[in-house]
Order: sequence, then C-alpha cells, then structure tokens
Amino acid sequence: MVNKAKESAGAKQLHNRLAVLRAERGTTRRQLAEAVGVNVQTIGFLERGDYGPSVELALRLAAHFGLPVEALFSLTPFPPMSAQLYPAPTSSTSPTAPAEAPTAVPAQAGAST
Repeated sequence: MVNKAKESAGAKQLHNRLAVLRAERGTTRRQLAEAVGVNVQTIGFLERGDYGPSVELALRLAAHFGLPVEALFSLTPFPPMSAQLYPAPTSSTSPTAPAEAPTAVPAQAGAST
C-alpha cells in the first residue's frame, strides 16, 4: 500500500529493486537486514515503498549488493527487467530484415599489398 499522505503532499515515491536483487542472490529479508544493520521490518517497508531510506542506509545497501545507489533506487519507476534484457526489435535490428553485405575498405595510399 502506498503512503497516501506522502502522495497528497506532492512527494514522489522512491522506487527500488531490493526485492529483485534479493531474489537473484537467494537472500532473505532477515539476512539482508542483518547484513546492513537494520530491523527485518525495515527491509519490508523499503521493498513496498512505504519507507525511504536514509542516505547512509541507501549507501550500505548499495555496498552490500556491489552496485551504485542509482541501480537500487530511483524517483521514476524502473522499466521491466525483460524490457532491459530483451528490447523490442526495431526495423534495423529485425530478425526478418536481410543482412547487409559488408562494405569493402579502400586500401590506404602507399600501402603495399
């Protein structure tokens, strides 16, 4: 549930990838909480977006995962991981488009062959 008072005051929700990162690494909320020195409930509040971390906690979380803070937290929603890993093909990268033949590179003047 999103904090309604926060939204009505015009504050932006802080989006995060904590749950995804925990799942990738097979880490429980309890294990992450112990690693960064907070209560397990804090991790739950963070993951749901009910709580914004202090700068210190954000930095500890980023260090724990070995990622920059921007990879964990954002003021705008993160695009789906599938869209980042498998972008929709464009007309130039379409698998049905014929492959272009490589162009020949002209020989440099004075080069012997």
